[in-house]
Amino acid sequence: MLRILIVLSLFYGILNALSLQEAIDLTLRHNPSIKEQEYLLQESKANYKTYQSPFYPSLNLTYGTQRSNRFQRADKKTSGNLGGSVQYNLFNGFSDVYNLKSAKALLQSQDYQLEATKEDVILLVKSAYINVLRQAKNVEIAEQSKVLLEEQRRENAEFYRVGLIQKNDLLKIEVELNNTLQNLLSYQSALNYALRDLERYTRTKITLKDLEELEPKRWNLNFENLKKEMLQRRAELLFIDKIIESKGYLVQSAKGEFLPEVNFIGDYTRYGDDYALRGRDGIYKDEASVQLAFNLNLFDGFSDKYNIESAKTNKLAFESQRIALIEDLELQLFSALESYNLALNALEIAKLALKQADENYRISKNRYTQRIDSTSDFLDAELSLTQARSNVAINTYAIMEFLAQIERITQTLLR
Repeated sequence: MLRILIVLSLFYGILNALSLQEAIDLTLRHNPSIKEQEYLLQESKANYKTYQSPFYPSLNLTYGTQRSNRFQRADKKTSGNLGGSVQYNLFNGFSDVYNLKSAKALLQSQDYQLEATKEDVILLVKSAYINVLRQAKNVEIAEQSKVLLEEQRRENAEFYRVGLIQKNDLLKIEVELNNTLQNLLSYQSALNYALRDLERYTRTKITLKDLEELEPKRWNLNFENLKKEMLQRRAELLFIDKIIESKGYLVQSAKGEFLPEVNFIGDYTRYGDDYALRGRDGIYKDEASVQLAFNLNLFDGFSDKYNIESAKTNKLAFESQRIALIEDLELQLFSALESYNLALNALEIAKLALKQADENYRISKNRYTQRIDSTSDFLDAELSLTQARSNVAINTYAIMEFLAQIERITQTLLR
């Protein structure tokens, strides 16, 4: 029975563990920034549909009635009319075609904006998840240091009682222990904040035992290959490409103002003596007309010319923005890759230093117990061991953090 309870307890813990991917999935479902971009995408879809309207005919219904102090006809002072018209554009210099293409490009750009927002949120969640693990490790190291110092304090108290050490040696331990306790409180507070930060993204109550420990990955990453992936996949670049494409279509649309506009127009009107259109027998005739209207603007104060110039310069501005964005992303990638490689090498050194610090602490403890080393020497050994543990933790989680940044910059899942 006890075995069954243990197995069920472990199984329950596994079921309730929150992996990094699960944290990301929870955040993507509830994040308000993503919801905002989804609504903006819906707005872009509606805007795109409005630019389809010029390809449909325009239908209008008109009604009018009039009463005057003068006779309209014979002894009638009232009149009325009911009419309908249809208008269909046959040609307008292709402005409607290019406007529609521009709107479609803007719609596609909003898709990329949504994608970029999701990637930003994913990086935030990864950083928050890693930060919880980092702060938890800091708490663990501080607690280990506290245990060592408490043990050392007990030994020093005994040495002091029998007169083997001076009181200032005992006070050194007390001071260092109090400093460690302060650090422990600070790390615990940072851990609580990190957990709250992760809960803010996932909108789920989280405890430290719910999270899964991550392992640092060692990848052989090449800057040029990563740069190529970045230029092909980065959503912000694809977003601005679509903006530039949209601006190009607007330039073509503006050129259409120099071309004629051709419309087909059909009208029908029914008249009468009053608002009900009565009293029309033998007097009023229904009016119907069909016309093909041709309109060409010969001069409009150079507004067409400057509209084209404005559209062209606006496109050039976004092209310059794209160049600046690429340069910024390349520098971000270089920095993240350099930091990643630095952390990898630093971790190997830190692991070696930890082994040495652990051995040094063991030796120093034995020598101190035999009263060969002083209290200061023993404290130095303990501080070196704590610092070595901290360096391993710092570089371990730095590797994870920089990998997450590289994946965001290149928008590629590293395998």
